[in-house]
Amino acid sequence: MRRGKWTIRASADTARAACLAVAMALFAPTPSTAQDVASLMADSVFLDRAGRLIASGSVEVWHGSVRLSARQVIFDRRSGQLSITGPITLSDGPDRVLLADEAELSRDLRDGLIRSARLVLDQQLQVAAAEVERQGGRNTQMTAVVASSCRVCAENPTPLWEIRADRVIHDEEAQQLHFHRAQFRLGGVPLVYLPRLRIPAPGNDRSAGMLVPQLQLSTDFGLGVGLPYFMPLGASRDLTLTPIMASRGMAGLAFRYRQAFSSGGIAFSGQVSRDRLIPGRLRGYGHVQGHFALARDFRLDFDLLVPSDRSYLESYDITGDSRLQSHVTLERIRRDQAVRARALAFHSLRVEDANRQLPNLALQAEWEERIGLQALPVGGELRLRFAGHAHRRHSSIDGDAGRDLARLNATARWHDRSVLPGGMVLGGALQGRVDHVRIGDDSRFPDPVTRYSLEGMADLRLPLAAVDSAGGRHLLEPVAQLVLSRRNAAALPNDDHRMPELDGGNLFAMTRYSGHDAADDGSRLNAGLRWVRHAPGGWSVEALGGRIWRRGALDGFEPGHAQPLGELRSDWLLAGRLDSAQGLALDMRLLIDDDRRLSRGETNLYWQRGGTQLSTGYLYLPASAAEERAADLSEWSVDLGQELGGGWVGRLGWEYDIAQQGVSAARTGLEFRNECLSVDVSLSRRFATSTNIAPSTRFGLRVELLGIGGRAGAGGAARNCST
Repeated sequence: MRRGKWTIRASADTARAACLAVAMALFAPTPSTAQDVASLMADSVFLDRAGRLIASGSVEVWHGSVRLSARQVIFDRRSGQLSITGPITLSDGPDRVLLADEAELSRDLRDGLIRSARLVLDQQLQVAAAEVERQGGRNTQMTAVVASSCRVCAENPTPLWEIRADRVIHDEEAQQLHFHRAQFRLGGVPLVYLPRLRIPAPGNDRSAGMLVPQLQLSTDFGLGVGLPYFMPLGASRDLTLTPIMASRGMAGLAFRYRQAFSSGGIAFSGQVSRDRLIPGRLRGYGHVQGHFALARDFRLDFDLLVPSDRSYLESYDITGDSRLQSHVTLERIRRDQAVRARALAFHSLRVEDANRQLPNLALQAEWEERIGLQALPVGGELRLRFAGHAHRRHSSIDGDAGRDLARLNATARWHDRSVLPGGMVLGGALQGRVDHVRIGDDSRFPDPVTRYSLEGMADLRLPLAAVDSAGGRHLLEPVAQLVLSRRNAAALPNDDHRMPELDGGNLFAMTRYSGHDAADDGSRLNAGLRWVRHAPGGWSVEALGGRIWRRGALDGFEPGHAQPLGELRSDWLLAGRLDSAQGLALDMRLLIDDDRRLSRGETNLYWQRGGTQLSTGYLYLPASAAEERAADLSEWSVDLGQELGGGWVGRLGWEYDIAQQGVSAARTGLEFRNECLSVDVSLSRRFATSTNIAPSTRFGLRVELLGIGGRAGAGGAARNCST
């Protein structure tokens, strides 16, 4: 062991200074060994007749990253040992603190024997031991150990859970805790005995070993148990394998592989299994995700999900989506430019859908540039857009069931806005568009087709502001927008926008479609009234009402299709939003037809107060053959959460089909969480759906000991000690 150099500080007087000079002379190392420096500060420092240095009263010792606080420290130069009397606090960085009554340590504070000690790791896991022996600065061996991350109080000395062991070795380099003859207790009751147990130390979130077991009870599979095993493959890769067994004849293996690169990462996951739902067949799914940052600000993203059959994903509660979309996207988004190229694949899980007759594969490319013209007399902003799209169906049936399509289009749009005398705001825009389309397997349309359109827009707004007697700020803004449009009579099939919508975000837009086949053209007048109020107490209310009048019937949709944009007139739009500083948020959108009937409606409410959270929503859509909806959709959903005290939270939720007068899904759960334990119990019931004809019930249980590996995290209720 190399001798260290000691720097000693104490209360200054002449006699003590002379004593310190003698101590420095006694402990000064040779020049070849003067590499480690230790510092000592105390209320009193002196040398006894045996030549020992005795420091007492608020003693502080530093050696590198190690810091020692004690009541008294005695240093014997001949043995090179420190005899320490507590209470003792020994810390090595912020994540490792040891508390003790007595200790015998080496001069560098890294080796020795500590009695009646308590080790605190990462400010979470506490390990109490009769003796602690530090060995070589790497291993700490403890005897007669009790380990827990639960808070222990004098009035309640039994932790919620604890691990007792005859001996524990803390490997600081590998960040592992090795328990010998371990016993796991819950509430002081022994539950499991293990001759050997290894767990990652707090802060070690990449340790090989078993993860939290997965437990689920369902009507489809009975009692199922999954045992995930995590295997790190270096610093940038890992693999998790989860064997799964269920009491009703199901056996499977789930997997997840992740790899990080300097520019991004990739993840492969999936599952294979055999069950009684489809006997004698190996079923499963595969999922690939990735994200990469490329040169010149480009990003590559991909997400591909492929199941073996229609019902697998819902049966195993992987996703409830009824139509899957996979994509590979290369894009670059800058302040004045957007470039994107995508390849997409679509697959429906609905029983009534024939995948061969759906657009299975699609390719898209687009480039958009924004050019400011403020330096020119015309002013405003110019946007240029060039795009290409192609999709195909596996089917070759003539008509909708087999139609393939490829399109190239170019769009140029100029717009500007200015404030007129009197506070009026005048806006204007000009837009030209050309589409060249090739159509296959549909003899109803000529091939090729070239469509062009030219549109001009002018809108006038009159914002009126006022402040009421309560200090609330009001804004009333009537808006009138006139759009004139001319186009050739070329007709195109509508494949990419079958469900048009009208809402507060697109009432005054020049186009309301996410697709391009059904162009939103034709001369029209858009008019509406907007009102906003901001209250001093943090409340805000916003309301919007408006409608669209057209010169000619809206083209691009099937005749008689009751959609909100209508033909000569749209439905009336009523939209509103309410926000409060007290945790209430309400969004509402209603569409009223000419017969004063609700044609579509959507309402979402979120409320939080104290320990209560409420989220509820209502959706109404009428039956529509064009939108492949055979019956009215009228659904009410509710999710309620309530803190029950003591770390307990209850959950309740359901989805009620008003049109069918029945519950389509129901769920409930109970969660407990404090500083050391997380328990989540859930029960859900799914009734018959388009992808899963048979209803199913699932029961889930998850128990996690917090503070072991990684961090315990925030949330929950920690036990408070009164003393």
